[in-house]
Amino acid sequence: MTNLRINLLGPLQVTVGDYPAEFRTDALRVLLAYLAARQGVPQRRDTLAALLSPNRGDRDALTYLRNRLTRLRRTLSDDAATPPWFVIDRKEIALRTGDDILIDITRFEQLLATVEGHAHRQLAGCPTCLAHLKEAVDLVRGELLAGLNFPSDTWEAWLVTEREYLQQHTLDAMTLLRDAQIERGEWAAVLDVAQRQLRLEPWLEPAHRVMMQAHHYLGDRNAALAQYEQCEQLLWDELGVEPEDETRQLRQQIFDNALVTSDGAEVCDNLPLQMTRFFGRKTEQTNLLERLVDPNYRLITLVGTGGIGKTRLAIEVGAQVRMSFPDGVWFVPLDAVKGGAGQIREQIKIAVGEAAGLSQGQEGRQLTGDQVLAILRDKRMLLIFDNCEVVLDELLFIPEWLRRAPQVAILATSREPLNLQAESVVLLDGLSTGEGEMGVGGIAMTEGEMHAAEALFAERGRMARDGFEVSAENLPQVRQICQLVDGSPLGIALAAAWVRRRSLAQIIGSIDQSLDFLRTRLHDGEPRHRSMRAVFETSWQMLEPEEQAILAALSVFPTSFSTAASAEVAGARLFDLDLLCEKSLLQQQHESERYAMHSLVRQFAAEKLAERTPEVEQAFVDTFYQFARAHRSDYLRLQPEWRNFLVAITKAHDLGAWQTVLDFVQVLDEPWFRQIRFTEMREGLAYALQAATTLQDMPALARTMLRLGEIEIEQNDYDSAETHLTQTLAHLMRLEDSLGIAHAKYFLGRIKDEQAQNGEALVLFEESKRIFEDENDLLGIAKNLNLIAVCSFKLSRSPQSSQAYLEESASLQRQLPLSSCYVETLRHLARINVLSESYAEAEEYLIEASDVSRQLNDLGEYAAVLYERLLLCKNRHQLDEAIAFGDECLANFRKLGSLRWEALIKTQLGLLHQAKEEPRRGLALLTEGLQIFQELGDFYEQAYSYYYLHKLYAELNETEESQNAKQHARKLNLELADPQLKEWLQ
Repeated sequence: MTNLRINLLGPLQVTVGDYPAEFRTDALRVLLAYLAARQGVPQRRDTLAALLSPNRGDRDALTYLRNRLTRLRRTLSDDAATPPWFVIDRKEIALRTGDDILIDITRFEQLLATVEGHAHRQLAGCPTCLAHLKEAVDLVRGELLAGLNFPSDTWEAWLVTEREYLQQHTLDAMTLLRDAQIERGEWAAVLDVAQRQLRLEPWLEPAHRVMMQAHHYLGDRNAALAQYEQCEQLLWDELGVEPEDETRQLRQQIFDNALVTSDGAEVCDNLPLQMTRFFGRKTEQTNLLERLVDPNYRLITLVGTGGIGKTRLAIEVGAQVRMSFPDGVWFVPLDAVKGGAGQIREQIKIAVGEAAGLSQGQEGRQLTGDQVLAILRDKRMLLIFDNCEVVLDELLFIPEWLRRAPQVAILATSREPLNLQAESVVLLDGLSTGEGEMGVGGIAMTEGEMHAAEALFAERGRMARDGFEVSAENLPQVRQICQLVDGSPLGIALAAAWVRRRSLAQIIGSIDQSLDFLRTRLHDGEPRHRSMRAVFETSWQMLEPEEQAILAALSVFPTSFSTAASAEVAGARLFDLDLLCEKSLLQQQHESERYAMHSLVRQFAAEKLAERTPEVEQAFVDTFYQFARAHRSDYLRLQPEWRNFLVAITKAHDLGAWQTVLDFVQVLDEPWFRQIRFTEMREGLAYALQAATTLQDMPALARTMLRLGEIEIEQNDYDSAETHLTQTLAHLMRLEDSLGIAHAKYFLGRIKDEQAQNGEALVLFEESKRIFEDENDLLGIAKNLNLIAVCSFKLSRSPQSSQAYLEESASLQRQLPLSSCYVETLRHLARINVLSESYAEAEEYLIEASDVSRQLNDLGEYAAVLYERLLLCKNRHQLDEAIAFGDECLANFRKLGSLRWEALIKTQLGLLHQAKEEPRRGLALLTEGLQIFQELGDFYEQAYSYYYLHKLYAELNETEESQNAKQHARKLNLELADPQLKEWLQ
């Protein structure tokens, strides 16, 4: 998306995309600046005409305005913007609003309004508002539209008024920021802001005083006194007045060294000193900080499973909000509170007093709980209650404390909410992992190239073994480890400690094998954090026996599950699921009404399932088999369950339920294929193949092997596909299954076609077609006609003969129900018409193909239609539209896992970027496409890729690379004998 950026706070600066706009006259600048300052508000044409042409008659002024507007739109490429930058009608003109139009004055006002409307305990303690104020101040580069002088009294009057208004607001914002920085003792920042104020208003005496203080507190007494001299001289020269008494007194205090040194407001805390760095949690920190600085939030509970980092995050944000709590931030570990029956609540209150040092000055006497509360009534402090889950029932005094101590706030950490009315809950999950960009080769990666979980692993790994580095080569293994422990900081730390003794591969295998691997032998480790098993055992012991049984049974789900499935498999009621979510043992996916369990919790709970495992697994198989049967045509219902289905088939296989395996795979055959879930389908077919072999069901064996071969073709595994299809052909001949034989020959023909062995492919397609004709199978005939058309075109380059085959195929299929084969036929017809430059006809075919693929819910064919749309737009020279179709198409096929399609799309995108004069981007895409074609052994596409690279290298004046690519293309075409390519390579 192209952005329009307009900076008014200083000299006018305008950029469109990455390029500065160049204006021929000041009239254009004035018109744009006036509209930008009133963004989104329509301005009357006669008002604008009077602004630009005060000395012209009305008609001439309006004509002048119209001409300036035309030139302004041309300068800003308004016709290329979507939608256009300007909203224009016969009476009014406006610069529209939108995320793609960035105006500094608009942003400035938004930031100040946000700060003004934000509820915080005090500005100096609100990191968000301080950041907003600093951003607003940094936007001001000088006087509004400095240097833009235009001979118009109307313009000058408007400009003077706007400058006065904005200057006052800027000075006010700077004063707010400056005073907050003074309170924080950030004197270098104070000095910077005060200097900016004086650049705007040199005689602003409070700013001079602040600079004197700042220089003094930064240790430069001479600079502080010199600032006074400058202030005195300037006031006399400009205003004819002496400095105020306050300024003279400050000068005397500095001169006499009588000004007390200040480091800002004193803040108190007992936060535990952390021995290691803190990683990630930017979003969570922002969320917590927003609430902690807001006086409307009094009780905030940070909820998450054990080892997820609740305590560490609470300490981190506690340190950041100390300025909001002048009486301190006090950490109270509740797992350390001891006491007999009925004494725990009182001991917690006493622990608060001890943590906050409230007994000081009390002659060493221990305060009672009531005495602690009495002292807290006038305090502005934050209490951090850590590990609340161990004393949940003893925290019912909190509402009374919050009522009687109105300026005290509590941040609690717990494995489950406190369930109090004033409570605001923040859920904490694992550190982020993901598919971030990788470096090159084995080069060590920086933290900026890694997600938070991987960066934490890298540091803990270096602590365990000197010289350990995370590189692009080992990042996938590090990421896998982090994902295996669900991003748990404790799990990552425990796993990384093993870098000292084991390889990353061994660590991965050990985590998979046993939860006991994740433990530490460090002498100073907290007992509750010595192992992941200890963490989960604590939560387990807090459950009732019925809750334990349900959690154990739910471990059979490999991924998220619905309430209905959990009831059938584990006997879980909605209330049970809610309770387990409250205790951080399940995660609720609210909008989808589904639930999930972290993998380490699942591993722990699965161990507890023990002898009930076969019973629960059989219930799991039955539940998902029946669900698949009931909803086999409802892809929306099937979508969340794909992984559950495959695991159910695996468990049926492990249980030896061979007929169930066969039936289950047959039920999912069509949905798998339509959704292009070929990897899962291939795994399921392998299980079905073993089931059919065990049952000695030869027809099922032949059908399964035939389908397996087809899927292997889709995944470009041609060797396996040819092996399976050849074996299938032998089985089918023994069974005298004519249609099966026809399908096998068709698929073998596809292998030859995709490997550019067009002559052999054509023979197989003709043989297959004859069998289908004998059996009067119209769809089979049509499928072969489609590929006969493709092969014929590759061999002869004749669109006419290919179109005849395709029209015959379409005619046959119009007698049949809609199918993906018909979409394929329409796509090929569109391609032929594009080659013949019959673009309107091609578009009609593609519109119909798109409609049919949507009706069929066939994601693969829909993506293939997008590819044809790309080609059509490319031939029409609609490059941006073609790239948009290509990007959408590429995203679809990446999800579907088709390498060949990915390569085809990248090749076309490379050519499109080349056409847009973006040769380096084009080169990268063409090279990526070529590498995939080489991996697949597709010589036909390789040859064309080398030709495209030859042309692109020549355009870049890289002669040697160009000639090498041309030679590769010629060498490949010696065997291909493609006439088009031969002509191009002359």
